[in-house]
Amino acid sequence: MENNRPFDVFAPTDQTTYCTVRVDNDARFIAWAELRRSGKGTDWNHSARHLGTRIEAGDEAFVWGGDAAAVFECGRPDVARGPTLPASAKYIELQLTADRAPETQRTRDVLTTLMRQYVHFAKQRLKCR
Repeated sequence: MENNRPFDVFAPTDQTTYCTVRVDNDARFIAWAELRRSGKGTDWNHSARHLGTRIEAGDEAFVWGGDAAAVFECGRPDVARGPTLPASAKYIELQLTADRAPETQRTRDVLTTLMRQYVHFAKQRLKCR
């Protein structure tokens, strides 16, 4: 397992984080998070919105192929805002990628469940209000 960054997308120096599970040196599962300035109803993730099927997770979420993505608003009044972290950066995009997963209903069901759990984890860990 490879964890490249702490899970804090509100850090002023780096507003993305991800964790990669490798099998035989190939990335097989990636959980990724990014702070964004856009959310539900915007083109926050082109692939998700155009290739995916809507699922219930966060404010807006989709599953497609071996991927799932969600976006939600995360208010953090305790985080200092400024040039590197503008007030408009209040949305979190999460994505899960299961490389080489079969495109089956079971894969979609598993990714849907995992995305719901990931949204719950992210909201708690990031102290969203």
